[in-house]
Amino acid sequence: MAFLGDISKKISATGQTVVHKAKGMADITGLKSQISDEQRKIDKYYQNLGKLYYDLQHKDPIPELQELVALIRNSYYKIDELNKMITSIENIKTCPVCGTPLEDNMVFCVGCGSRIENSNPPSREGTVPDTKFCVNCGSKIPKAAAFCVKCGAKQD
Repeated sequence: MAFLGDISKKISATGQTVVHKAKGMADITGLKSQISDEQRKIDKYYQNLGKLYYDLQHKDPIPELQELVALIRNSYYKIDELNKMITSIENIKTCPVCGTPLEDNMVFCVGCGSRIENSNPPSREGTVPDTKFCVNCGSKIPKAAAFCVKCGAKQD
């Protein structure tokens, strides 16, 4: 009988050990997950730090970062060239002052408010999705427009 009692105690102790280890593993998994979350945050902070540094110092980077800044600058130039190629292929008219894409009936640029020379007369065909009305003249303009395409008034 004592033998069965000892086995029972050993099984009970082993069961408790397994439960304790399982709880420990669950705790460790949770902690590792929290560490991964924090690492992702740090990576994002590094990315934001790099972007902020570039925005503030791209004209005069410290010597150790000049090569990376030059690579970023070259990528921006490539993006601009590719966008120009797309615009050329799509035959989209752009503002000569700021480069904002323009619709054929625009008299003023929605990006900078400059008057657009040689613009075609307004067309009633095809309405622009996501539109709003000019605060000055009431014309229908693109929702993102900073300036009215008809009167050139700055939008609030």
